[in-house]
Amino acid sequence: MGVDRAIGTGFRLGDPVIGAALAGASWGDLPAHVAQQGATSHAAMRDRILRLAAGLLSAELRRGQRVGVSMPPSADRTALCAAIWWLGGVVVPLEPSLPQARLTMALQGSGLRLLVHHSQGARGTSLAAVRHLACDELLAQGDAPDLGQLAERAGRVLPDHPAVVLYGEGQQDTARGVVLSHRALLCAARGLAARYGMGPGSRLAAPLPLNHAARLTAELAALLAGAALCDLPAFSAPASHLILADAAPVPPQAPPAVQMQPGMVLLSGDARLVRGWQRALPHSRIFNSYQRAELAGIAICSDPRDPPHTAHATAGRPLRGVEVMIVDPRTSMDMLLYEIGEIWIRGAPLMLRYHDDLRASRKVLDRSGFFKTGDMGYLDSEGRVIVCRDAFAQI
Repeated sequence: MGVDRAIGTGFRLGDPVIGAALAGASWGDLPAHVAQQGATSHAAMRDRILRLAAGLLSAELRRGQRVGVSMPPSADRTALCAAIWWLGGVVVPLEPSLPQARLTMALQGSGLRLLVHHSQGARGTSLAAVRHLACDELLAQGDAPDLGQLAERAGRVLPDHPAVVLYGEGQQDTARGVVLSHRALLCAARGLAARYGMGPGSRLAAPLPLNHAARLTAELAALLAGAALCDLPAFSAPASHLILADAAPVPPQAPPAVQMQPGMVLLSGDARLVRGWQRALPHSRIFNSYQRAELAGIAICSDPRDPPHTAHATAGRPLRGVEVMIVDPRTSMDMLLYEIGEIWIRGAPLMLRYHDDLRASRKVLDRSGFFKTGDMGYLDSEGRVIVCRDAFAQI
């Protein structure tokens, strides 16, 4: 590692296509999804993915076609996203909580022609060109999937094919759609699972909307690692891993019971936020991260091997396949350790581009492959990234 860069290491990327990765993941009767309605095993989830993929084939889903997903959290929604990726389609999350202007932009700007919704009702759209299908219809149409045909379709998908067009709603999220590839999602998901020891028997809770930068990464990480994705209210059931992003701490007068406090909690914020959660969850290990839609959700996060006090002061270390450089924004020259400059990031989790906005893409993507985040920060001597959100984040 050079004096002015941080490079993530630690695990082998493996299959760079989501369909192939899911096909190679076999976790049997271990729970894959837990909700108030009950639990779905990994074997049942795989069967649901194949049935939905067969239903999408019947609906003539083409490789690269945008598919809107407008459903509440459920095993069906997780399986639907995986089925779309299996066939080389592109997921466009249409979270009902999105502001109307952003939802309209996602509907009109992403170029989708198919929208899949829950059987209990859909969020309407005035676009006549968009075909509506209920998830139950797809499951019924794919009742007897042709595994050979599905394998053939999955074999046509390449690592750099688009997998999602993401329209976020956070403070740092761009109004433009962020196009992420199979390679980007897989690298972020596998890196997250490897860093925090997520595996068979783990229970991951991520009470975030589908269009949040970290939600899709969390869902994919659980599927690949053999963990259970818990779509239950936070602290209502035991969980080993919890991703809260920038959510405010729970009120101090109502702390969760000890048995409901997860082993690890991943946040994304300044020292005030981290310390607030450390007080609220004294029995949990609190970690920090740097989350952006352009980086497939999570590209930098705390390393469990670092001392606990570093979580409130730093965003952590880059994941495998991620390189961080601190640059003088006026001269584009590298900065030395502890010198503040603009944070530039490149690597496998980086977006392909902004959807249908070449000028904006060229503005933030350097010719050498770095993403100019627009955020200021610096590197310490251990390769950790310090984001200068405010005075609390500086050491």
